[in-house]
Amino acid sequence: MATLRDIKAQIKTVANIRKITRAMQLVAAAKLNRAIERAHAGRPYSEELEAVLRTLSGMAGGEHAAEHPVEMQLRADGPVLSTTLGALFSEHEATRPVVALITSDRGLCGPFNTNLIRAAHHEMDALGPGCRLVTIGRKGAQHFRRTDASIVWHREGLSDRLVLDEIREVTEKLVELYVTGQADRVVLVYARSVSSATYRVVTEPFLPIARIEGDGEAAADVIVEPDPDRVFASLIPLYATTRIHSALANSFASEYAAKLTAMQQATKNADEKLDELVILRNRLRQAVITKELAEIVGGAEALK
Repeated sequence: MATLRDIKAQIKTVANIRKITRAMQLVAAAKLNRAIERAHAGRPYSEELEAVLRTLSGMAGGEHAAEHPVEMQLRADGPVLSTTLGALFSEHEATRPVVALITSDRGLCGPFNTNLIRAAHHEMDALGPGCRLVTIGRKGAQHFRRTDASIVWHREGLSDRLVLDEIREVTEKLVELYVTGQADRVVLVYARSVSSATYRVVTEPFLPIARIEGDGEAAADVIVEPDPDRVFASLIPLYATTRIHSALANSFASEYAAKLTAMQQATKNADEKLDELVILRNRLRQAVITKELAEIVGGAEALK
């Protein structure tokens, strides 16, 4: 049976753990608010860009639209990636698919990474044995390095401030894999923020780009120079970067939401454990006092 000294040591340990979980809860709450603001701040831009592309799609599609060249240089020191509009939008059976998995670098966020890794496994099984991985975040890479999965590229340490050069680096690598023929399909697996406390794991295609249905009515009132195909092609790199920006912003917001929930539960568990230990300590202390009083009374009776 635990002694009074053991119980006091446990109380001190649990109290220290509670201080840590409470501090991490407050930090996660502060970071969550900033992450949600960044995710929401980019939505109007993303929606407007998609509206422009939808309008241009209704005007583009001339006789040689599929062969129209598309050149991308996402970073100043990066390579120039050359392809065609037809290659970016082509629908075909994938034989060299790549799953781009976005996880966190650190743990202590509940089942967040486990849910993402499970979704990645499910998508890889659906795409076939030739599927490979791009891992963004340390936790996903740590898991799949213990398996027989092939990781073609890994990146960790991305800033939750959504640094543009880092976003372009990730976008450039995914586009490069597709344009150079190393992959014929790229699928994103990440967590999308639903509210300040919830998220859901989503799996969505990144390349080839899903067809953007044209808005014929909007296109009727627009004049485009030099021509719709050229303007449409010039906006594709920006569209790809915006997609990765949105995925990373949602991933960070979801991570902090999961971490906040996990630390809240850990703090609650520590409070309950402290209450139990304090009650046990008081009972032991009462038992010790009762025993001492009994010994004193017994001794006094013996002297009579």
